[in-house]
Amino acid sequence: MAEDSAAPIETSAVATEVGKTEEIDHLEALRRVLRKANSVNGLRRGLHETAKVLDNGTARLCLLAADCENPEYIKLIKALCDASKIHLLEIESRALLGEWCGLVKRDEEGAVRKAVKTSVAAITDFGDDSTELHILMNHLKKETA
Repeated sequence: MAEDSAAPIETSAVATEVGKTEEIDHLEALRRVLRKANSVNGLRRGLHETAKVLDNGTARLCLLAADCENPEYIKLIKALCDASKIHLLEIESRALLGEWCGLVKRDEEGAVRKAVKTSVAAITDFGDDSTELHILMNHLKKETA
């Protein structure tokens, strides 16, 4: 049997209400940052929109799905991120990235009824400063170091 050799996920405490804290990892922090960026119109989804903001240098963070089926997409996004010195994070699936970017329709109970997949997304505006953003940026600094 092969053992799971995944790196441990670092968690940080975030205050939710007075006297209450919860532990979140960098992926949960990313999900919350994406929701905030989407609410302030700072999220670009899809190859065309993402390539434009990467090319003109207005992107702050780029997200690429690990299960992207087109190798040309991967090469293009990685090259644009390297040229602009933009952080690139890989997300495990296109469906998950699409859900986090708000490309879903939900029913009355909150369950996903219809989801649109996306291979790439970029954040141009994080919104206001938050502890989730600090957790995400600290993770990026540790990843690049």
